[in-house]
Amino acid sequence: CVVIEHFPEKDFNESDFGLNRDARLDAANDKPARISLNTSAVMAFECIEIRTTRPFTRENKEDVVPGVRIKTSWGQHLVVFDDLPMNFSKAMDTACSHQKINELTTLNSDYWRRYRKQS
Repeated sequence: CVVIEHFPEKDFNESDFGLNRDARLDAANDKPARISLNTSAVMAFECIEIRTTRPFTRENKEDVVPGVRIKTSWGQHLVVFDDLPMNFSKAMDTACSHQKINELTTLNSDYWRRYRKQS
């Protein structure tokens, strides 16, 4: 099991999954949703760049941050920030070897911590 915080993605066409296209998020206004994801529910994932508004501010600035787009067994896709001490790929490897439950959260994101301190 991997516990992740994921964000709604703006303007993504499902047929583009696998092309590593950038994700567009609105971190200034959207809140992450948490989900416990069984590793067998991850059908595929791709490394992407996330283009997002800055969290905790009303500035009109866009940042580019490493991310992952995950395709689930029920057909949904999830976008996760991946600038973490343990990235999504390592978290999946660890979870699949039954070592422990891994949490991928904005609390561990270098990008989010930078702006959380300023708010």
